[in-house]
Amino acid sequence: MASITSDMKVARVIQDWPDTVEVFFSHGCPDMRAGFFGIMARVMSVRNAARMHRIPLDRLLSDLNRAAAAPSKEVVASEEPA
Repeated sequence: MASITSDMKVARVIQDWPDTVEVFFSHGCPDMRAGFFGIMARVMSVRNAARMHRIPLDRLLSDLNRAAAAPSKEVVASEEPA
């Protein structure tokens, strides 16, 4: 499994590991999936996002990688036998 690095673009991180959006939220970042911030996320690296929001880079990377490695929180509907 690939790990999230400081040079990756925020939009790619959120696209590849959707649960990481909650990590950005928990660190005070705005929703970077749409609108102006969605555009910025395409060009902003994780390192720059950490700097802009005054988040220690090592803590952000650790939290992002932990979320990326965890099983997805998405609910999968199970099929019941007929």
